[in-house]
Amino acid sequence: MLDGSHYFECQCGGAEHTLRFVLNKEDDELYTSIFLNDWQRWYKRLWVAVKYVFGYKCKYGHWDCWILRREDAERLHSMLYEFINRERK
Repeated sequence: MLDGSHYFECQCGGAEHTLRFVLNKEDDELYTSIFLNDWQRWYKRLWVAVKYVFGYKCKYGHWDCWILRREDAERLHSMLYEFINRERK
């Protein structure tokens, strides 16, 4: 597998439910990122911003869900296997 980005879409098909993995062999690191949902109306987001300014932290954090499509499981497994078993510098 080559260095670069690998995208995995959620089974639901929502564009915001896409995981991105970046396998960087040179730095021997695996990065991942996922879009955090911002579905709330403007006034709710404003309220969240005001609470943030005053230091409020939600004890649950910001979570969303993602379902691995069966056809992507082998590709994800191969990428992780390569990352785990490659020779260290």
